[in-house]
Amino acid sequence: YCNLFIRKDGKKMKHKKIIIIALSLVLCFLFVACSGGSEGTNGTGGTNEKITLKLNHVGATTHPYHLGSEKFAELVSEKSNGSIEIQVFPASQIASGAKAIEFVQMDTLDIALESTMSLSNFVPEIDVLNLPFLFKDAEEVYKVLDGEAGQKLSDKAEEYGFKILGWWYNGFRDMSNSKKPIESPSDLAGLKFRIPESEVFRGTFEALGALPTSMPVSEVFTAIQLGTVDGQENPAANFINNRFNEVNEYYSETHHIFTAEPLIMSVEKFNSFSAEQQQILLDAAAEAGAYERELGIQEEKNLIEQIKTMDNVKYNKPADMQLFRDAVNPVYEKLSESFGEYIDLIESTK
Repeated sequence: YCNLFIRKDGKKMKHKKIIIIALSLVLCFLFVACSGGSEGTNGTGGTNEKITLKLNHVGATTHPYHLGSEKFAELVSEKSNGSIEIQVFPASQIASGAKAIEFVQMDTLDIALESTMSLSNFVPEIDVLNLPFLFKDAEEVYKVLDGEAGQKLSDKAEEYGFKILGWWYNGFRDMSNSKKPIESPSDLAGLKFRIPESEVFRGTFEALGALPTSMPVSEVFTAIQLGTVDGQENPAANFINNRFNEVNEYYSETHHIFTAEPLIMSVEKFNSFSAEQQQILLDAAAEAGAYERELGIQEEKNLIEQIKTMDNVKYNKPADMQLFRDAVNPVYEKLSESFGEYIDLIESTK
């Protein structure tokens, strides 16, 4: 090549021109190839590269969790012009409970739909929502969660590294057992009850006179069969879906605790998206959450009616719930120092 640039005869100069033209064409081609990805934007401020996120929940494919999650995936795809895909994994296919939230924390799982009981192991302040008889109905619940109290708890969760995309519906919890109907707190005395891993739940059932034992819900059926526990407490959907009616003869509609179902990501993952992408996730979560809430509330009513007609289950609703409320006052007294500001805010919002 040196000779080509030194010698001035026509032949060599012709070769020089050919080389220059060839190099120019190569450079033009490279420029077009490198800039081609930005021509087709995805409507979210990024390129054509597709983003895939995994969402895990504990419900069956017929559960409101799953239907709500599918709606969320559909809305995200629609709002992002297909550039963000949500893959839904039902029935704890990836993990459940605290383990699922730990996976979100570790960035092994993108999104989890999990209960406030599980999240309270990572964000202790969230446990205030599990206080007994805090809410009387779903309307009251979401007046609180969609208001200042819910925002304050969401902000607190961010301090621990979790972004709450929305508050979905888990449900009011009732009691079932194999010994007798629960008409008053005295009926709980000495009964062994399975509870989730939560200090509020433990304190509540101890105050009611029961003997609480924490264990995964997957172990409850066998534990009741073996007599390790006498009963359990859960929303009606779990009572039926987990076939607890086969081992617990008595179902008492106590509605003693309401549990919400926050949809969560890690703050780090959420912040990795553009502002437009973040808004798409938040808007889709709110819209899908409203849909899931309606399904959950209606399903709860339907399932209570179904339980009432079961041949192998004796249903009752305690006549005087004030007895139960009075019995759990020590729980509020004990936790007032930790949750006082949240309790006051919740009460003022209701």
